Amino acid sequence: MSQANYSVERILQLVRASFKKQMGDLSCKIFHERLWGELEAITDPGVVKPLPHQNYSYQRYLFEQAPIALRNAATEGFFYLLNAGYISPQPTNDFINFPLRSDSYRWTERGLQWVKGAEPIPEEVAGYMKFLRKHVGTLDDVIEQYILEALTAFNREAFFAAAVMVGAASEKAVYLLTASLLNALKPSRRRTTLETALSKRQLFALLDCVRKTIEDCSAGNPALIPYSATEGASAHLASLFEAIRTQRNDAVHPMNATVSASSVRLLLHSFPYALNATEKLRAWFDANPGSL
Repeated sequence: MSQANYSVERILQLVRASFKKQMGDLSCKIFHERLWGELEAITDPGVVKPLPHQNYSYQRYLFEQAPIALRNAATEGFFYLLNAGYISPQPTNDFINFPLRSDSYRWTERGLQWVKGAEPIPEEVAGYMKFLRKHVGTLDDVIEQYILEALTAFNREAFFAAAVMVGAASEKAVYLLTASLLNALKPSRRRTTLETALSKRQLFALLDCVRKTIEDCSAGNPALIPYSATEGASAHLASLFEAIRTQRNDAVHPMNATVSASSVRLLLHSFPYALNATEKLRAWFDANPGSL
């Protein structure tokens, strides 16, 4: 890894990889030792180790001799974990000075999920997009642009704008799903209702019709839509619908003011899985025209 790649994104990837192998305790010192260990494993030139005859303090690494760009990125990475709520200071008995005198931290539940999970955090833009493309195969150009804009806005702390972009990407996913669903529906009242909602861009009526159609066609034995196509679809569609609701309501009505970094982070975390679910359904609908 070159010095030019000393970014917070890269630091977080390495730290996550280290703690994924073994959780253990956490402090500033342990954070840096874990990070430097990962850097050493990839023979990063910024890692400096003391010679045996110089190691009077038994340090594994000479942190002060690392490039300033690496030290800065490492510091930012540590405080990112703290500010994002992934780690928290351990409680102490010194409540007057808590937590200023504590250098002992613990992983929060959110942090444990991040370490153990596979999806990247929104700050890892390249990793996030790679993960998204892997989960959906062919990524729609419009959806890709919206999500890139959402990640950019998120990292600039423009959370309302980020929520709008995730909602717009979710809308496009639902419109694509609707088009494929219409292809699979026989002429019927349900199809007419769906066509009307689509043509008039009656979004919430459209969402309700799509949801109910998939639920109805997934019920029964045998179901009209096989489980292989609908597995997890209900929860993931709800996630897309929530993103759209946030976009249409919370993000555009100042009186609500409920869009936060945490809420947008959750939307971005769930989006690749939700889009994957709609793509599985679309593939089945397109392969089985007029079957419902």
